[in-house]
Parts: sequence; C-alpha cells; structure tokens
Amino acid sequence: MLEEITIEEKGCAKINLALHVTGVKEDGYHILDSIVIFTDIFDILTFKKGKKNLLTFTGEFSKALNVKNNSVIEALKLFENLLADHFAINVEKNLPLGAGLGGGSADAAAVIRFITNYCNQPMPSFEAISKIGADVPVCVLSLASRVGGIGEITRPIDISGIDLWIVLVNPRIFVATGSVFEDVSKKNNEPLEPFTNFRKTDQFIDYLRRQRNDLQSVAVNKWPEIKEVLDTIDKTQDVLLTRMSGSGSTCFGLYRTQDIAKRAVSYLNQKSSKWWVKYSKVS
Repeated sequence: MLEEITIEEKGCAKINLALHVTGVKEDGYHILDSIVIFTDIFDILTFKKGKKNLLTFTGEFSKALNVKNNSVIEALKLFENLLADHFAINVEKNLPLGAGLGGGSADAAAVIRFITNYCNQPMPSFEAISKIGADVPVCVLSLASRVGGIGEITRPIDISGIDLWIVLVNPRIFVATGSVFEDVSKKNNEPLEPFTNFRKTDQFIDYLRRQRNDLQSVAVNKWPEIKEVLDTIDKTQDVLLTRMSGSGSTCFGLYRTQDIAKRAVSYLNQKSSKWWVKYSKVS
C-alpha cells in the first residue's frame, strides 16, 4: 500500500488560550493547567517509503533546523527496532521556531500519527510521548483540550458551539522555553477555574479573561518586542482578548468574525512589515 504513494500529515499550530503554572516536579519539570486549541496554520510532513530513513526540511523557517537533532528524529526513536520500513520524510516548515506554537511538537506528533495509522504500530503512552516535549501528546490529538501534568494529561473539550477567529503575531524572535520557565518566580499558582462545557462564545471569552498565562510577564520582561506586539494587538478594532501563547514569542487576538480578523491583520501588517501575521478559525 505504501510502496509508491506519498502520505501527507499536517502539524497544526497549537495555541495556549490560558496557561497556569501550578507546581514543579522533583525532576524540574513544571506542572501546567492549560486550555489548548488548534489552528489551520500548519507545517506539512510528507512520507514516502525509501531504502533508508532520510529527513529533509523546506519552507520559510527551515534554515535554522538541525537534520540530526530535532523532534522528528525523537519521534522516530519511539519506534526504534519496531519498523521494518524506512521513510524519506520532508518537513515543510511554515511555523516559526521558538514561537510558543508547538511547531516542533506538532511535527513529532505528525510522525507518531503516521506510524500508528499506516505502519500498524501501537500508540506509545502519552507519558513516553511527553518526554519529547510537553506539547506532543495534545498535538497527537490536535483537538481543543485541557492539558495537565507536564503535558501527558489531555482531556478534549467541546468548543463546537464557539464561533471565534484568531490572529497570530510573531515578532520573529526565538524564545527558548526553558529560559522562560526558569525565571518563573512563583511556581505554585492557582489552577484554571473549574468548567464543564462552553456553549456560547461570550461565556467562553468571559471565562478566558479571568484566566492567565503565567509565563507572559516573564517573557515580556525579557523581550520588549513581545510587549510591543501585545500592545499593538490590543489596539486592533473589536479585539475580545489579547494574550501570549505558551512561552512566547507568538501573541494572539481573538475576534468574532473573519472580516474583523482580516481587518486586524491589515492593521498589524501596517504597523510592522517584519512581523509574521496569520489568521485562522478557532477549532
């Protein structure tokens, strides 16, 4: 079945709409409580059977990647000695690096989905998967979720009744996740407020406004460019919520309609031609 065909998997950008740091484990990993959604902005991975494993990168953000040391290689290692076949894998890298979008995690997740779906291999435990990166388990699902622990606890949430658009802005600076976490002074913060389900957009926005990203103040203090992005999104017309995703450097604004989101994109592109600006339906 796989002899001649090329299989495609998407690595969709994830967004932390809220991210609370609720503790730290003995091994140094931080315990999180987060609401994660996905966008239709993505890397594209293609898989084709070959004589040996071969990894190549293309796309706007491919130049900074290391072919020998990256999340795709780590994902393949989960299936070491289990696969009889070899694959040529190309990653079209459309998502910026060090951006709080889980791009590397989404790519690793795409590899895991491909191998479990097409190579008859069992899904590794989310605990094993989370060792590649905290975002990899939820990226395997690629569904709106509440994420806990160090990323290994994922519970899908129903946001089918929510009608929102999101605008992403990245100032094209690389933020190392570890450097942000190590500067978080208060490690034992309150978890997310309890919720059952979100039936209406207004209810969802009101809930999110009462939550936080506990990494945002750290990143803003380290990188003034992130504060500039947040302040500029805040000035867009009819923005419902402005926040940073993950450990940065991408920030987002939430909007009611596609037209309002498009207007925000135009405004943001006028303010800086250097920023990476995209929009998507929230899903």
